[in-house]
Amino acid sequence: MAHDRPQDSAEVVIPPHIYGFPGVGFGGYAAGILAQNLSAASVKVNFRRPIPLGSPVALRRTEDKGYELTDAEGALLTAQECDEVAVPPSVPSWDDAVEAEKRHPLTNSPFATRDCYGCGGDRAPGQGLRQNFSQRPEQRMVVAPWTPDPELGRGRTVLTPEQMWGALDCPGGWACRLFSDAPHETVTAYMATTVTKPVVLGEDHVTFGWVLSKSGRKHMVGSAIATRDGELCARTEALWLTLPSQV
Repeated sequence: MAHDRPQDSAEVVIPPHIYGFPGVGFGGYAAGILAQNLSAASVKVNFRRPIPLGSPVALRRTEDKGYELTDAEGALLTAQECDEVAVPPSVPSWDDAVEAEKRHPLTNSPFATRDCYGCGGDRAPGQGLRQNFSQRPEQRMVVAPWTPDPELGRGRTVLTPEQMWGALDCPGGWACRLFSDAPHETVTAYMATTVTKPVVLGEDHVTFGWVLSKSGRKHMVGSAIATRDGELCARTEALWLTLPSQV
């Protein structure tokens, strides 16, 4: 886990239950650890290699004033402060999200991973973010009415940076698979995120994702978290990359 104050170096262990793909640390969560240490409103995290679960990795300050997570073979993730991410073209309302959940649920989608830390419905309270995505086909958007479980807090009243970045990871993955023809074996290559407001546990929010562009194996997506009243808490631009074996 990351510390509340920035450090030049530390040891980090991604808990064994925090994964999307089996056996691999959840990318958005790990990215949030780096972002927390940078203490900037806008941060870009590049994903270099899969992140191990349950094993110590090193958090290090870099010479260019960024941060990285490394193991014995080199960098796993790198992070730098970046420009502010563009706001979404539209923000779905809470009622929009609830209606999508009724009309176009994704519970039985072939892309659903029931034990994913970010969107797995089989996770127990406090053991996952439990975002339940549905689609809005006309808007080419995925959306979830989401009330973050207070059990995620462990004494806090708001999501930690790693939890917030984790919540922003899955919407983009769903969007590129549903609306950009990406296969399941498509992974996050980078996330650039701007945070403007804390996500309060136990309060209603809307998380959503959409496709920005596609070029070969590259899928650019956007994702965001908003309050029930439509105020943005955080927004992300991400590159998802289809593995070469799937092309």
